[in-house]
Amino acid sequence: MSGVMGSLARTPTGRWSVWKFNWLANHKIIRALEKARLHARGVLLDVGCGSRPFARLFEGRVERYLGTDLAASRFLAGTQPDAYARAEQLPFRDGSVDTVLGLSMLTYLPEPLRMLEEARRVLRPGGVLLLEFTQMAPLHDEPHDYFRFTRYGAAWLLERAGFEPVEFLPIGGLWARVGLSTIAALNRVNRGPTRVLTELPVRALYVLVQVAAEIMDRLFSSPREVLAHLVVARRRS
Repeated sequence: MSGVMGSLARTPTGRWSVWKFNWLANHKIIRALEKARLHARGVLLDVGCGSRPFARLFEGRVERYLGTDLAASRFLAGTQPDAYARAEQLPFRDGSVDTVLGLSMLTYLPEPLRMLEEARRVLRPGGVLLLEFTQMAPLHDEPHDYFRFTRYGAAWLLERAGFEPVEFLPIGGLWARVGLSTIAALNRVNRGPTRVLTELPVRALYVLVQVAAEIMDRLFSSPREVLAHLVVARRRS
């Protein structure tokens, strides 16, 4: 999940680490993955895996967990993927995996349909794609930030690539978006030589802002305003 969701999805926090600036997005991603993982099976390929922060969620659901990423990825955190590769050119045989997972990466691709077609190629017939489509996020990582997706645009791309959408899992809403922007601004304050003075007050504000945003998000959620969708789709034969 890119922008607000992007780097956050690859730098996980504990489920209740509400004092950390990325908790609000992170725990929403975990909740969506806990629902989506019921569809995972066999050999799973995590495209843009980073340091594989969510691999533990698939323990007992898949037989093997593989990952690819770019050699220049700043999210590897000293780890090494099974293969260095672009999402549009995966070094795996046709029909060699059962599940493809893609988080926080689709908005970085100038031709997202190519990634979907490549995912279909490496999946066995009936295989499952778990893919995040960001809908609401600020501009980030310029100039390599290309797209946002409504659920209808996501469905169109999936069907065009030979997938049948099974389930759309919303990740966060408008109030989460407001909360994440607020704590991002606080995080910019909490830097440099003055951090010794700002650290504790900013951490306290993280807790206040994130808890308030989470409560408002639950009370006033709307399917029209989401940070992203985690989409479960099945490869058509």
